[in-house]
Amino acid sequence: MNKNSTKHTSQKMNIMDIVRFVIKNGTAIRALRKIEEARFVLLLANIELAKLSSSDPIHSQRLNEFNQAMVALTKGKWYAAQAMDTRSRIDWNNAFQSLKKAQTMGQELECLLHTGDTTPIDNKQAVLSSDGTEITFADGVPIVPEINPVVILQGSDFEMGYQYAQQVIQIFGSWLMKRKAGRTFTEEEIRIIRKWEAQIRQFAPEILEMCRGWAAGATEFGVPMSYDDVLEIWTGHEPPSEDYMGVRPGKPRELPRPACSGVAAWGRATVDGNLVGGASGDHDCTFMVTIIAFPQTGNAFIYSPFSAVGDVPEVGQVFMMGHPGMNNRGLAYIEHGGEMRMIESKGDWGYGIRKGTSALHVLRFANNAKEALEMELSFPVGDVGRAMGSVGGFYADSTYGYILESRHIPIILREAGIMGETDFLYANNSAMHPEADKAGWMQTDKENWAWDAQGGWYPSKFTAFSLMNALKMKPEERTLMALYNMYKNSCGRGQYVYGMLSQAIGSIDLDFMKSLYRQSGSFPPGTLKEIRERYNRTGEWGEYSVGHATNALVAVIKPDNGSEGLYALCVGTAARGLAPNSPTRAMPIYGETNAFWEIRLADSPEGVATASRQRAQETIQLAGSQLSKLNTTDVAFSQLKELLNLAKSELNKGLTHEDAAKRSTGNEGVYEWARATRAFTRAQVRGLQVCQALVPCH
Repeated sequence: MNKNSTKHTSQKMNIMDIVRFVIKNGTAIRALRKIEEARFVLLLANIELAKLSSSDPIHSQRLNEFNQAMVALTKGKWYAAQAMDTRSRIDWNNAFQSLKKAQTMGQELECLLHTGDTTPIDNKQAVLSSDGTEITFADGVPIVPEINPVVILQGSDFEMGYQYAQQVIQIFGSWLMKRKAGRTFTEEEIRIIRKWEAQIRQFAPEILEMCRGWAAGATEFGVPMSYDDVLEIWTGHEPPSEDYMGVRPGKPRELPRPACSGVAAWGRATVDGNLVGGASGDHDCTFMVTIIAFPQTGNAFIYSPFSAVGDVPEVGQVFMMGHPGMNNRGLAYIEHGGEMRMIESKGDWGYGIRKGTSALHVLRFANNAKEALEMELSFPVGDVGRAMGSVGGFYADSTYGYILESRHIPIILREAGIMGETDFLYANNSAMHPEADKAGWMQTDKENWAWDAQGGWYPSKFTAFSLMNALKMKPEERTLMALYNMYKNSCGRGQYVYGMLSQAIGSIDLDFMKSLYRQSGSFPPGTLKEIRERYNRTGEWGEYSVGHATNALVAVIKPDNGSEGLYALCVGTAARGLAPNSPTRAMPIYGETNAFWEIRLADSPEGVATASRQRAQETIQLAGSQLSKLNTTDVAFSQLKELLNLAKSELNKGLTHEDAAKRSTGNEGVYEWARATRAFTRAQVRGLQVCQALVPCH
């Protein structure tokens, strides 16, 4: 046990503990259940919607109805989150009304699509507005952008933090940053934050200056933030975990579910021998940005945190963690490398730096994967027991890649070949190395685990995730329940990736990586009720894929040692109607595009905007050429013409900002290059939607 821990007794919650918990949190538990039900109903409707083409007479109407149902779901989640803070009966009523509407519309939509009935769904349209921002609000509720916004940072650490805060507010409005502003921490929480701060000061001091800049930038924009408000986003205010997954007696916090994947290929595996990679973040899609940074010292880099302010719905704080990332020396940060692993001895756990901090530091100061490995091994073991709590990830360049599954006693390094790979690696949400059974949690449960040569470790015993089951369990039992779910799912996804890549040696490129995430898995046979009952007993599922209904983002990358690196990102799934990887989890989004914008990591903000504009112009030209082959009387023409006009409008906005950037200096110049790039990426996506509707991706 580390010196900062307090010993506790492993125990179940007794019946009175459970009753008290349910009474206190019963409405919230019911709301979470309703959210999950509405999501899955909308997933089933989306699968049916995907069977239509843009030339189907009913396609445009049904797509609009689906998006209106997604608006209702978004409002339901928003009001529920508010109600959990305010305990307001009005907020709870609004939440349940919106969730009921989303579920009802989803059920009706699925039925109509399945039967071919063209009857419109009776629905009052939400009032959409921008409220002076770059995103959409529905009846005042913010909607997650379906095209991920880009922020560009340049200069000193303080300047980059300042620019980050200001651009996030410019994009989303002040409400997002206000969630993290003006907080009051107890003396004990401040003491804990200072301990985390000391670790950052020793191992990644540039982050602290960014925090000071962030606080100043937000404050000057009208959102007063203290240095500690910002620092806590990167560190949290809790001490290091005492047990696996941070589970404590009497505190049944939300446990991680199956999520995230990463793939890298190089050398003999790729078309030209150079590195290509792909990754997905699998969670409830929230307000994200992609950062393009040009620091005064170190490497330029691109990185996509899962949340612009460091936390994800139902997961909690992720400390500015995200993926993938790459720098201008050809190094890629592919993925977290298999969270949760938790192999290092508990006696070595303690304070350290979080995964988000380490990823930004390594991308900025490591020039290749070998240097990244050396850096990661030099950091403290840290808060291994908490998701995204410590260091250890998946890095690669064009000659070498690694996944660091354990960094200290034992050091477990996974390299290509250990799982039979030929110059490629992959990771999901499990330890895969054959020596990972040294983890303490697996040692005490050894009879229930087995190893697969391509999928890694998986449970021979299964307990489906359930909050009510979790309440009745000891902490170690709750941990195993979560790990059984994560590892079984991860094993299936690992087998899928190995099979796909091993059959494509020598022909893997960016398009292949996109196709990897466009291929759906499948439901097992039976009715949904039968599938769920069987899954809850045995964990049985159909075919797995890394492209599935909980993808919040998918990105593919081709780094370069220079200014030609490519980074392409799609919000949500890369194809509509992908199957889930379990019978209850799905994360549909509003305005799903299934299209990747593409950014080049050029040598300056101007270079980034210029390359984005050129890509937008090429896409719009291709879209116009393909659309011209349709007759104006064709069913799809008007819908696709509207998208093409939107692409052209965004291109013109970008040109306006590009001209303004050339006349601007300092921070305002950076902001204008960023605005231009965001407009050009939006133009790219709208143009691609036209192209993909007429020539479907495979």
